[in-house]
Amino acid sequence: MATYVDVLICGSGSAGVCAGAWLARYGVRCKILESRSGPLQVGQADGVQCRTVEIFESFNMSEELLREGYHVLETTFWSSKDDHGIVRTGRTADTAPGLSHLPHVILNQARINGLLLEDMKRSNEQTVDYGYALQSIEVDSEQSGDPEAYCVTAVAEKDGKSETFKAKYALVSPLVCCLQNHV
Repeated sequence: MATYVDVLICGSGSAGVCAGAWLARYGVRCKILESRSGPLQVGQADGVQCRTVEIFESFNMSEELLREGYHVLETTFWSSKDDHGIVRTGRTADTAPGLSHLPHVILNQARINGLLLEDMKRSNEQTVDYGYALQSIEVDSEQSGDPEAYCVTAVAEKDGKSETFKAKYALVSPLVCCLQNHV
């Protein structure tokens, strides 16, 4: 027996939870499968470029991100100097003038994902289903033109049991595919 969902998201990294949060805001129910046993605890990419901060602004979440994050204002260049260690050789503004009205910030990726997970939960009780290893995913190309068809079939394993999911749409990170070597 399959579980039917409108959108299946494979992976709860930054792209997966951002997509899930945006869909949740519009009332679209989705199923987010993640192979980890729980939410991200340690960041893997903690820098947030100013244009990404603009995305958080579109979510009305930039205030919290800016309050918690370290604002990067300049970039400093260093070079070795003989046997005396290093010396500063220059510095420049971190962001080109006019690029954005928001700064580049540094905040742990786990916290950023946490902000998105909290927003998703507030919007429509959407959560991530942890402990699922994606085994396969197929798209029925004959049905893919029909927006009402559940043309995606995915099989994922949790606790040694395979589960089948049918979806109208799927978002699968290329990294999920590469890491699991089965898809």
